[in-house]
Amino acid sequence: MAKISISLPDELLTYIDQKVENRSALIEVLLKQWQQQQEDRALAIACSLVDELELGWDSEWQNAAITDWEASRS
Repeated sequence: MAKISISLPDELLTYIDQKVENRSALIEVLLKQWQQQQEDRALAIACSLVDELELGWDSEWQNAAITDWEASRS
């Protein structure tokens, strides 16, 4: 696993240390959440483009895709 170094203001570092035991794990979780948000946003844009192009999604397929997407977020 690669190591990175970041600089934070002392007040923020103190706050983080008061709230969590492992600040590195917190940063990893936050970055994974951000990555998931970016992927979700890209998927939403792609779905919107498909809708605009009217490529023939039927409502049954669309409902199944939405259900799968919601399940993956749990």
